[in-house]
Amino acid sequence: MFSISNNTLKITLHEPDGEKGYYRGTRFDWAGVFASIEYKGCNYTEEWFENYSPTMHDAVCGPAEEFSPIGLSDVAPGGAFLKIGVGVLEKMEGEYDRFKLHNILDSGRRTLCVTDDSVVFGHFISHDSGYAYEYIKEIAISGENSFVIRHSLKNTGRKPLDGNVYNHNFYTLGLLQTGLDRQLDFPFKPEGDWRAEYSEVGFTESGIRFARTLQKGESVFTGNLHAAGRGLAGSPNAFELRDLRTGRGVQASCAVPMTRSVFWSNHRIACIEPYIDFCLAQGETFIFDIEYKLD
Repeated sequence: MFSISNNTLKITLHEPDGEKGYYRGTRFDWAGVFASIEYKGCNYTEEWFENYSPTMHDAVCGPAEEFSPIGLSDVAPGGAFLKIGVGVLEKMEGEYDRFKLHNILDSGRRTLCVTDDSVVFGHFISHDSGYAYEYIKEIAISGENSFVIRHSLKNTGRKPLDGNVYNHNFYTLGLLQTGLDRQLDFPFKPEGDWRAEYSEVGFTESGIRFARTLQKGESVFTGNLHAAGRGLAGSPNAFELRDLRTGRGVQASCAVPMTRSVFWSNHRIACIEPYIDFCLAQGETFIFDIEYKLD
């Protein structure tokens, strides 16, 4: 692990490592796996899961990013497909399941550069399947109470990179139980499709509110969350998560509009997952930043 900091904010991260890294699953991007985000005596990103294994698909904390599989439908089982941030993976029998651990055929080459207040991860893939990329991810402290995640993905291969990326935003805000005091707000009126007829959670004019405390083992989910009246494309990519008991909160913003968003919560976390689409021909680069402000 290593840390970056200023006078008030300290961020500790895990180094990507296929042999001894904290996270070695094949779902989330290995670059920028957070150990802690500490601000004014609170850790915003504690372990929210009950059990831990380095290959468990969601054994990640804080802002955790996942890229969609690329080229999966073009190959038979045993063939190679791409998972940006992880590497070239082997296709299994049956339908793709992001929760399963896949065999990594090519983990690529990684670089790491750390300063007092920033870290730059590099991931480089060049595979005989035709997939190749240069992926640079920087996490930098941008203010007294803020940090930014900068991304640059360049397609250096002959095959297009056509997919999406989202951030799961596993913020714990001190591991208090999710309930009436946990609030989410957006710069728009949200709508979406709830997985069930929940009595414990619902939309408001500006966000999502809980009607009671969630108990261990409970979860709620809505897909296709977006701004009312706008459809699934082009909704503003911003949200605010807050816990009224402590006053702790996170404000997130990204200049690139989200394609859609997902909301998932259990008794420890309430996660907004904004998706961004991309399609890169050979030589093209996709750049986007996400900024987080804490209070």
